[in-house]
Amino acid sequence: MIDLYKLHWSHYVEKVRWALDFKKLPWRGIDIVAFTKKEMRHFDCPQTVPLINDTETGIAISDSSPIIRYLDETYPEHPLFPSDPVERDQVWQWMLRLDSTLGLYARRLGYTQLIMECPQILAQLFVPDVLGGLFARRGWRTVASPVLGTMLILRFHFHRNRHDRIYEKLEALLTPIAEKLGRDGFLAGTQFTAADLTLASLLRPLRIVPHFSHHPQLQSLFVWQERLFREYGRDVAFPYEEAIRAKRERSGLMRSRVSWMKKGPEATGDYDHDALLHTAKNDLHPVSSKTLVLGLPAYFKLRWFNGIAKATYTPAPYVAHGIGGLV
Repeated sequence: MIDLYKLHWSHYVEKVRWALDFKKLPWRGIDIVAFTKKEMRHFDCPQTVPLINDTETGIAISDSSPIIRYLDETYPEHPLFPSDPVERDQVWQWMLRLDSTLGLYARRLGYTQLIMECPQILAQLFVPDVLGGLFARRGWRTVASPVLGTMLILRFHFHRNRHDRIYEKLEALLTPIAEKLGRDGFLAGTQFTAADLTLASLLRPLRIVPHFSHHPQLQSLFVWQERLFREYGRDVAFPYEEAIRAKRERSGLMRSRVSWMKKGPEATGDYDHDALLHTAKNDLHPVSSKTLVLGLPAYFKLRWFNGIAKATYTPAPYVAHGIGGLV
C-alpha cells in the first residue's frame, strides 16, 4: 500500500495519482491541512506536497517527478519511462523542465483567475473542515477569501505576474509544444510516457484562464489533453473548474483581455534549453502575520485593478465544438 499525502485539487498531486493508477499500484489518499501540513511532519524527507510513504519499502519521498521515477524504478510493471537510456533521459528532462516552468506558471495564473472571478472557492479548497467547516459556509466564505487570497499571493507572488511576464513566458513555452505534439503525438519517443502525463496534468489550471484556454494556437494542445484524460480515466473537470464555469454562465462574463502584455521580442522563460536539469525549481516564498497584513492591498489590487478586462463569456473553442468535457 502506498499512502499519498495530497491536496486533492493540486495539478502536481494529479501527476502522482495518475502514475499510481497507470501502474495499477494500491494506494490511499490522505488529505492534509494545506497551511500546516501537520500530517507529514514525522517524515524525514522535505515536507512538500505531494508526498508518498511506501509501506512496502518504508521509503517516504516528496515532489511529483522524483516520486514517479521512484515508482517506475521500484515497480517496473506498466512502465512510464522508456527502456532506451537516451529516451529515458529525454523524458526526465521534460518532466523537470515542465515542473519548473509550466507547473509554476499555471499555478500562478490559475489562482489569479480564481481570485479575480470566484474567490469564495478558496475557502472550500483550503479550509473545508476548519471549525466544523465554518469558513466554507455562505457568508463566512466572503470573510475568509481575502485572508486566504493574500496568503497565496504572498506565497506565490501572483501580484508579480505582469512584472515577471508570466503570460508571455507561457505562450513562448506552449506554442512550440503544441506544434511538436501535432507532428509527433508525444513529447519523447513514440508512446505515452511520464513526460506526456506531466504535461497533461500541469496544463489543468490553464483550462480556467481564458487567455490560454481560448488561445487559437493552443486548441490542439487542449484537445490532446482531453483525449488523454478520457483514454486514461482522469477527471475531466476539477471542482474549481466547475465552480468558475458556473459563475461565468450566471454572469455572462469572464476576465480574459490581458491588455498590458508586451509585444515584440518573444519571452523565452527562465530556463536554458540546452542545460541539463537535476532538480525542479519551486517558487515558494515565506509568509508571516506581519507580511499578511501588509499584503492585503495586493489582494484587492489583484482582485479588481489588475488590468485584465472583462469580456463576454464563451466556452473555449475545443469545448464549444463538443471536443471538451464541459459540455
